[in-house]
Amino acid sequence: MSKNKKRHRRNMSISTRLTITTVMSVVIPVILIATFGSVFSGMLASYFNISTVTTNSYSTINLIQWSSTMSSISDELVSNDTNEKKLSKVQGFVEPIEKIGSLVYIECDNTPYYATANKADIVKLANEITNININQNSNYFGENGMVIVNHAQKDKHRYTLIITNKNYKVHDVTNQYSPQNFLTFFVGRTGVIITIVAAIFILSIISMSLITSGFLKKPLKKLSKAADEIANGNLDCVIDYQSTNELGKTVKSFNHMSRRLKTLTEERNRIEESRKEMIAGLAHDLRTPLTSAKGYVEGLIDGIANTPEKREQYLKTIYSSTCDMEKLLDELLTVSKLESDNILLDQKTIRANDFLDDCRAEISDILAKNDFDFEYSNNCDDDVFIDIDVDRFERVIKNIISNSIKYKRKDVKGKVTLSAESYQKSIIISIADNGIGLDPKDFPKIFDTFYRADKARSNVSNGSGIGLSVCRRIIEMHGGRIWATGSENNGLTILISLDRRRDEGDEQKNIDC
Repeated sequence: MSKNKKRHRRNMSISTRLTITTVMSVVIPVILIATFGSVFSGMLASYFNISTVTTNSYSTINLIQWSSTMSSISDELVSNDTNEKKLSKVQGFVEPIEKIGSLVYIECDNTPYYATANKADIVKLANEITNININQNSNYFGENGMVIVNHAQKDKHRYTLIITNKNYKVHDVTNQYSPQNFLTFFVGRTGVIITIVAAIFILSIISMSLITSGFLKKPLKKLSKAADEIANGNLDCVIDYQSTNELGKTVKSFNHMSRRLKTLTEERNRIEESRKEMIAGLAHDLRTPLTSAKGYVEGLIDGIANTPEKREQYLKTIYSSTCDMEKLLDELLTVSKLESDNILLDQKTIRANDFLDDCRAEISDILAKNDFDFEYSNNCDDDVFIDIDVDRFERVIKNIISNSIKYKRKDVKGKVTLSAESYQKSIIISIADNGIGLDPKDFPKIFDTFYRADKARSNVSNGSGIGLSVCRRIIEMHGGRIWATGSENNGLTILISLDRRRDEGDEQKNIDC
């Protein structure tokens, strides 16, 4: 039975919950008003004159009267009224409290402004009641009298207000109003006013509850409808509801979830399409050298290569084709290992300039063999260190250089420029060529597996489309970033960004500074 009740409460609709909340928000205030009305009926009898102090007896209403009077005096002292008008109004405020025996002293910048008696007498009387510091605000209400010290500031003028009354008493007010006076209290004007206030209070609660209920239902219906749309496959569904409240935040999170879900779905579809292209590309790139090797093997079997020179040429061609297939499979295996995180980096901290100098020497030899010009520009500081797997990173550089060689322009002598620049937190390595370049819209794709700008894929030796994909994976494993710039027929520039790491001596130097 208990479980059924819990389940019922958990499944209760929001409209039902709001209805119950509305009823309870009416019942509880009525009970509280009735309770507090009976307990504090004695104090409510003095309700109608809170703006002026009317008695020397301590009560909650009396404290409100004193607070109102002090606020009125302070506000007038710092007002923009003329001095005569200001003094006249202040006199009007202090006259009622002087009638009940209070002494008042007001000064402006240590100069008397208004006084019932001289300052020394008032301060002496105040200290007889309680110890005071006229430079600090204080309020004292006791059986031996009352003392108020207050201050007000207007531009450069500072007002000090001291009020004391030795006749002030704190009485026992618990029996001030007997039960016999209870009916008289409620049929009087005090009871009427309290009844009106209670009625307004109740009507306000009911109105606000209904407004709140209507306010909640609309966005909740939108949320429910949008959830159904997404469940039916409409990932473009967006809820049009702008607010900074809890519902607004919920709607904002829902819209973000919808956009994220759409992005992930599109990414999944893109990956699936990429895998299909990869399989098709792999089949094509393997078929080309395999068909070539098969043809030459058939030529040997059929005796077409009837001279030693032809047989040697056929065998070299077969060997070259098998090497191409082996290279393609090696690159594919590397991509597979990188994607499955089966390759661990052997990172070491080395000086960036040492690594770049080694790359320069090796790149220079490779490019010289392919009749390329080479230019080297290193602007890195000597104290720049990087954490890299040297072997893997050298493969990245070689793959990029190989790509530049494969896609050189036929009528222009090839040229590659290796440059590096160090910054506060990173180092950027740039490898630029003067080859056939690429349409800028294809820049994001060149790091995808099996992507080639040339869709003909006629010769695997001209690039399998795997090399730059391997580069991206290795750079990302180093926590870096790789991207491309350039334009069609004006060369391609590959840029690599890596975090830099200063040596321990430099770090210690910075600490000492």
